[in-house]
Amino acid sequence: MALRLKIGTVTDQKDITRTGQFWVQFGLNDGAHSKAELVRYVTPYGNKDSAFIAIPPPGSQVLCAHEDDSAREGSYLRGYYYLGSVMGTLANVNETAAQNTDPNNQPPSDKYVPSNIPGLHGPGMTKYETAYTKPEDIQPWPRRFQNMYDGKGVVPEQIGLTNYRGDAFQISSRYNSSLKGQSQNPFQDYRIGMMSGNGKRIECIDSPIVDGIVISNEHRGKDYLIWSSGMSDQSPFSEGEVHWRTHGPFNLYTLVNNFHIWVEDGFNMEIENKSTGSKAYGDISTIPDGRVDENGTPMNGLGDPGVGGYVGVLGSGRKGVFGNETTGCINLTSHHNNIAVSALEVDSVVHVHAPGLHSRVIIDTGGTVDIVARGKITLQSSTEIELNAPEIDINAGAGSAGNVYIDGDEVHLNQPHTDGPEL
Repeated sequence: MALRLKIGTVTDQKDITRTGQFWVQFGLNDGAHSKAELVRYVTPYGNKDSAFIAIPPPGSQVLCAHEDDSAREGSYLRGYYYLGSVMGTLANVNETAAQNTDPNNQPPSDKYVPSNIPGLHGPGMTKYETAYTKPEDIQPWPRRFQNMYDGKGVVPEQIGLTNYRGDAFQISSRYNSSLKGQSQNPFQDYRIGMMSGNGKRIECIDSPIVDGIVISNEHRGKDYLIWSSGMSDQSPFSEGEVHWRTHGPFNLYTLVNNFHIWVEDGFNMEIENKSTGSKAYGDISTIPDGRVDENGTPMNGLGDPGVGGYVGVLGSGRKGVFGNETTGCINLTSHHNNIAVSALEVDSVVHVHAPGLHSRVIIDTGGTVDIVARGKITLQSSTEIELNAPEIDINAGAGSAGNVYIDGDEVHLNQPHTDGPEL
């Protein structure tokens, strides 16, 4: 068997047999002898159940084997077979031009458009006319592989598959070194990944700065997940760290099971909201609270707690308004059962800390509030402690006599339902 070789340009992928055949134009510069042929696709791996499929698109420069003498090898071998794509542009051939296909789905014509016009669109050229590209404008690699020589300059360091959109499977083994003055900016980029044309990525990276699994979308620097497996002096990530960043809502939920977050034997668990009022929306209090924005303008907030008990009209009671609650808040909500806060060690402390000048701690319930302690209960204020209720019971001693101490410069006991004097 002595198959011969030809180089041509893919002009059309239409195949009514659906067997992978495509049209290739041979002899573009041979005038009337230029001819379009059907080429059978050949893959390095495959059968009817499994295969590697990458049929070259129109404009591809391809190397084909052919046999046109059925008397030599039999009719079963007659025809053209795709061997591979030739990258770049051959001198005096220019077979990277994109084809302007016939809108009536007829076999490909001889019309071509300039190679700098993307896709299959653009004005048709006259018959047998071919578009040529200046040598300095030739870029033989798709954009996903344009930096494959950057690491060592003349040695290719990337392998993969990509299409015209930039959707790609890519293996990168790029690096350069500062040894012996070879590079002023050394880097190491070992990775394998899958990416979309718009920039979505799933990559496994073995490099000093990021050593782990990375998932990101087209919002570079805003939305990504890094699961770090290693740690180096150049990396901001710890070994085993999961770093998840998003600029959109973040929702984690289970429909029919438990949700359990814990630290086995490590450091603290922290929930922190750093959002300021700069992104607040809706109504806010008109009372300045001492804060200023980035321009020095006073910001409105809660104002003083007010007087007249908890229940009161707007501005006169501690209930009032809670300021703007659209940003900076942390909310715990249970729609149908309890919320429990437990600190189980013998010296544990449950600490509610709100040190701001206008801060408030409010417990608002339709039922009861019980404070139970085996030790001392202390209520302390720098200004006032107020108890308001239709009935107030102060009981000292559980079932036996006890003492009640009330100390003050003036003590007023009002007895409105007796005729006795005020003490």
